[in-house]
Amino acid sequence: MVDGGLIMINKMILRIKNSIWLIPSLYAFIAFALAVVVIFIDMYLLNDSDSVLPRILLVNVNLAQEMLSTIAGSLLTMTTITFSTIMVVLTTYSSQFSPRTLQNFIRDPVTMRVLGVFIGGFVYSIFSLLFMREGSVDNFVVAASIGVLIALVCVVVFAYFIHHVASSVQVSRLIEQLAKDVLETIGEKVNHIKNNDRISILDVPPPAPVELSERTTFCNDKFGYIQLINEDVLSKEAIQQGYYIKVEYPIGSFLSKNKKLITIAHSKDVQPKRLNEITLGHERTTDQDIGFGLQKLSEIALRAISPGINDPNTAIECIRHLGICLKGASKIDAHYIAFYNEDNRISLVIPQRPFEELLRSSFYQICHYGQRDISILAAVFDALWEIADSNTEDIQEKTVEFSRFVLAKVDSSSLTSYDKENLKNQMKRLEELIE
Repeated sequence: MVDGGLIMINKMILRIKNSIWLIPSLYAFIAFALAVVVIFIDMYLLNDSDSVLPRILLVNVNLAQEMLSTIAGSLLTMTTITFSTIMVVLTTYSSQFSPRTLQNFIRDPVTMRVLGVFIGGFVYSIFSLLFMREGSVDNFVVAASIGVLIALVCVVVFAYFIHHVASSVQVSRLIEQLAKDVLETIGEKVNHIKNNDRISILDVPPPAPVELSERTTFCNDKFGYIQLINEDVLSKEAIQQGYYIKVEYPIGSFLSKNKKLITIAHSKDVQPKRLNEITLGHERTTDQDIGFGLQKLSEIALRAISPGINDPNTAIECIRHLGICLKGASKIDAHYIAFYNEDNRISLVIPQRPFEELLRSSFYQICHYGQRDISILAAVFDALWEIADSNTEDIQEKTVEFSRFVLAKVDSSSLTSYDKENLKNQMKRLEELIE
């Protein structure tokens, strides 16, 4: 039951991260509750002549209604402006950067909190007006003073929102944030493996134990991307039941209906139950998917070198950050992650994308569309050198091998002899690492 609860919590957190309406709705509910509390104070507590509230905070009912009406209209206007600004930013992200980067702004808590503050202020004002009637409250109320305080908070928040939007549309900040997200995902994975002596990375997983002769497979009942694999719960289930569980596809894979998702090796006297520790959705996320974060950076670089934009410096910035991220990903280069029980017997195998696949998917399209731009090619070679420098021999060999592919993709007819010599020197510098 505990494991099932954890699965539901993880799925709920994933939905919350992808939901636009939740935070504004929460702020609106809090504002409604505040309006109810304040009107209760006005109706029952302020009738006492010995009220502890200063007289300066108390406003007569007619003036309070006018003030709250003005505040409600103003906040509704600010909410509309904020929503329009968000739509402009989303259009900019989609057209100038990449459609995949939209969720970075949508999932930004600052954006949703600002919208929530304005909606909450409007809800408070409108419900305070609804509850405030002639004869139902005393001559003086405190609701208007609280409304003014909320309006001041909204003005400050709006000023901060303008600053936040101005910062968000800067491509350098977006690239830095995307790289930071990828490095955080890599760091969590590296620490999870290093801090657990029952986890290892393998290129070829060992077969299931001989005594587990039966096989049960479970297929997905809907199509979508693998967004989340609850590794700890799967491993715990395998150890407790004596299973050998193999997940068939890595995180981020797109599956059609009825694809084989999990294979369980078990003994004849056990009938496994269906496991729901793998979450599928309509889009990829960066929570566990390293490749998706790299794809976002790659797409920004591709958009930057397109003829319509022609901004190679932005592409070079993306390539540099791709190199940093790939160097981090090289620390967990393997085809599988294996989990073991107390007897050092393998219990769970999960496939993952190896380093060479991440390397190729990150740079292949950039090299293809930038094959005539020497600045792009030089940046790719610099990134490859950054990856290979001070790395393991295996990673260096894979990087050098890919650099040869990059050199073969170059359109030599469009380069001068100086450019060709520059690329040869870059290639030579890489090859010296494995000599």
